[in-house]
This record gives sequence, C-alpha cells and structure tokens, in this order.
Amino acid sequence: MRCYLVRHTKPDVPDGICYGQSDVDVLPSFDRERDNVLKKVEEIEFDLIYSSPLKRCARLAKSIDLKGRKPIFDERLMEMNFGSWEMKPWTDIENTQYAKRWFADFINLPAPKGESYIDLLSRVRHFIMDIQAINNNIKLLIICHKGVIGAFNTIINNYDPVKAFDLNIDFGDIFELELNRKL
Repeated sequence: MRCYLVRHTKPDVPDGICYGQSDVDVLPSFDRERDNVLKKVEEIEFDLIYSSPLKRCARLAKSIDLKGRKPIFDERLMEMNFGSWEMKPWTDIENTQYAKRWFADFINLPAPKGESYIDLLSRVRHFIMDIQAINNNIKLLIICHKGVIGAFNTIINNYDPVKAFDLNIDFGDIFELELNRKL
C-alpha cells in the first residue's frame, strides 16, 4: 500500500493557539494554496482519496478530481483531540502542572478530556488495517493533519513516537510512505 499524505492548507487560526480537533476553517489564501497542492497532486497516480472530515482538510479533498468519485471522510484521520485545551493559547496551557506532566509523557497521558498519542496511533492503525483488509496494493491520497502524518510514519516506519511532531511537514506538503507488510 502506498500512501500520499497531504497536510491541509493553512488554517484560519492565530499562531500559538491549540486547535487539534476544533473545526477551524482555512485562510482566505486557500485558493492559491490549493492550486499549489493540485500541481503536486496531478503528478501522482492514486486509487482513492481519504480525508479527515474537518473543514481544513475537507475543502482541499473536495477540490481534487478522481474521475468524478468523491473523497471518503474518515474520523480516524482527524488531528489529535486536545480536549479542554482546544482553542486556547499554548502560552496559557504550557505552565499548568498538568501540561508539564503531559509534555513529559504525551505518548501515554491524554490531554484533559482529550487523547494521548497512543490514542491517535490506535485510530490510525485501525484505519490502515481496514484499508489493508480491502486491498493491500492500493494507492491512497490522504488529506490530513501533521499529527496524523506523524502517526502514519510512527506505525509504518517504526519512527520514534516522541519525535512524531518534529517532522518538518509544512501546510500543503506531501509525505509519501510505502507499507509492504500487514499490520
């Protein structure tokens, strides 16, 4: 299975805000950013488009033509759920006692009323296993989020989960992965 993971375009949210699963829209520069992504995507052969249902992904997914077929929206491709931290400035979050513990072990410790990285990995792993059960030789274009791309990389390439959010993946970038084994 070959996966072309596309990070959504720039969201309409100020820098420094925790927005995980908040359904924020894209910036007014979306048309220009979308056109840049479409130029990259037109050179890729793929069988299906999957997308996070969040607006910042869905708008991009709906603009990609796959011979008239619609993208398939899957909640397992949504960004990590930061629970009660959603839409709050990171500067307000990072100095709390819970945040200090969370930053030390975000792999296992969930955000308040949210998810841990293990939870995100589990969602993505189940998505991959379901796709493999249908057709392991498929080429997928997946519109998603940086955290989800990191989860794919962690699962497929045994990447260190602690470094998953350190991947240099800008808005509109494509990250290609090949999975040659059953999960």
